[in-house]
Amino acid sequence: MKKLGLGILAITLLLCGCTGTIKDGVKLLEEKQYEDAKTIFTKDIEKKKNLDEAYHGLGIACFELEEYKEALEAFELAIEHDTEESAVLYGFMGACYLETEQYEKALDIYEKALAMEDITEELEQEVQFNLIAVYEYMGNWDAAKKQMDKYTKAYPDDTRVEKETDFLETR
Repeated sequence: MKKLGLGILAITLLLCGCTGTIKDGVKLLEEKQYEDAKTIFTKDIEKKKNLDEAYHGLGIACFELEEYKEALEAFELAIEHDTEESAVLYGFMGACYLETEQYEKALDIYEKALAMEDITEELEQEVQFNLIAVYEYMGNWDAAKKQMDKYTKAYPDDTRVEKETDFLETR
């Protein structure tokens, strides 16, 4: 599984309409200062300010720090506080579910990401690739092989699938 390459896109989306300390947190995310960004977003959460954006930003910071359980909690709270649901958000959540071995949830949320109107070609490719891993971890070899076939037809130049193809041929 490849980590989603969506940090900049997500940060850009997060920038829309943000003010004050949220903007500071986003800047820190852009500068890859994830611990400092966590601190900024956590302070806003403690002050009960901009909770949707603060939890969203906290989720991204935690994701980048590979704190997947904490990232999931933040993303779920962002949704509870009416953050804009997007393919990017679901992509992050799917990756977190995958990393925390919650494969059924990863499958469900990746399907949601694929159904979103705002999904980019890059994100769709990453989600389709990660679905192969989800099925593999679930031990659903037939579904993994079908997903692999679908993926290789859609993205024939992606060499990452060679390892997955070799693995699935032994199943």
